[in-house]
Amino acid sequence: MVEEKKGFHRAWLVFIGVCMMMAGGMGLVLNVMGNFFVPMALQFGLVTPEGKPDVTQVTLLMTVYSYVMLVWLPFAGRLFDKVDARVLFGAGGVCVVAAVALLGVWGEVWQIYLSGVLLGLAGPIIFLVGPSVLINNWFAPKQAGKFLGIASAFTGVGTFVWSPLFAGLIKSMGYQPAFFVEAGIAAVLILVPAVLFFRTRPEDVGLVQYGIEKETAAGQEPAKKSGVSGKFALGTVAFYCIFVAACLISLGGGYKSMMPTAVQSVGGTELALLGASMISAAAVGNILGKITLGTLSDKIGIMNSMVAFAVVSMVGFALIVFMMGDNQVPMLVAGFCIGTGDAMMSVGLPLLTRHCYGDRDYAKIYSYLNMGIAVLGGLGATFVALVASWAGGFQAAYGCGIGFEVVIALAIVVAATTAKKFRDKWTEEGEPEKSRS
Repeated sequence: MVEEKKGFHRAWLVFIGVCMMMAGGMGLVLNVMGNFFVPMALQFGLVTPEGKPDVTQVTLLMTVYSYVMLVWLPFAGRLFDKVDARVLFGAGGVCVVAAVALLGVWGEVWQIYLSGVLLGLAGPIIFLVGPSVLINNWFAPKQAGKFLGIASAFTGVGTFVWSPLFAGLIKSMGYQPAFFVEAGIAAVLILVPAVLFFRTRPEDVGLVQYGIEKETAAGQEPAKKSGVSGKFALGTVAFYCIFVAACLISLGGGYKSMMPTAVQSVGGTELALLGASMISAAAVGNILGKITLGTLSDKIGIMNSMVAFAVVSMVGFALIVFMMGDNQVPMLVAGFCIGTGDAMMSVGLPLLTRHCYGDRDYAKIYSYLNMGIAVLGGLGATFVALVASWAGGFQAAYGCGIGFEVVIALAIVVAATTAKKFRDKWTEEGEPEKSRS
């Protein structure tokens, strides 16, 4: 092992590449999808008896994505230590680009679900586990939270730009050509860093983690990974509390993507731009939230930070429940507050997992927990649409969000509290695992 090289460290290339991937993956593809739901429903002739667009079948695209990812996650989690990052992230990027391009081709509803399958195969690598694995591999433990927060914020940077851009493109050229444009942008932002910037770990190119020398005493070897095994984690209360929190946090993506549909349900297509602007406001919340959460967790702890963010999200849901319509300022504030929930998923959950279980078996444990995101994440938009249909309006669906945030806060408190009880069971790599008793 060589010492950390002075000057430009390759970790910066990896960091820049992750930022690009976050902007061109989740930020471009998943977060902007809500702008396509209404025109897709109209194209396929899906309307309610009152003549309004019925987006329920279209939103099932995201359900297919999530449930394919659910099946794939346990296997994908094992690939990060076995497959070269260039191959793994390159293949994931190809799946994303193909899925988006084909959405501009399909002529029947059932065909869009095939794109959902491709997105599901790419999901663990491009959207969920992959970015945090790369950052944790390349940056020292006390640096990783900050850099993961900044990189994750680029999903919001991307969405802030992409949402109004694609709302305009859909209006001017139709949704199908807009998908082709989206695929081209995704190809550049995902495939370029995958091939040119990424390597699995610094040891692959004769380096050590960026910043590790400052975190270890002079003359000592870098600290070994420590924590508990995936098998141990599965037997703890904390794991299932984080799992429940992950499931409910993942619903936030559906709530966010349905904001344009929600405001148009009370004000018609004239509010399409307001809906797109709400997604842009959510993107600002996404950006500031991720940077803030990564920094705040170092100061007041991950548990307190996550609870505070749950409260902010509650405010957003409450504004939509009580003030939904063409009230621009309250709606933009609501979008901002709901957008901060992305920080809990992309930054908070990885940090909470590491806080509770260490990094000895982090990729495997975090992959298991991401199954919670897959369980309900893809049902988010469909859940909102169904509740709105049953209750006669979107206010009831967003009212459920308030209750979900309460459960999230409680689950996080229980997880962080109970995890303290098995901290003495942590071991370093190469040491035998301690029994739970």
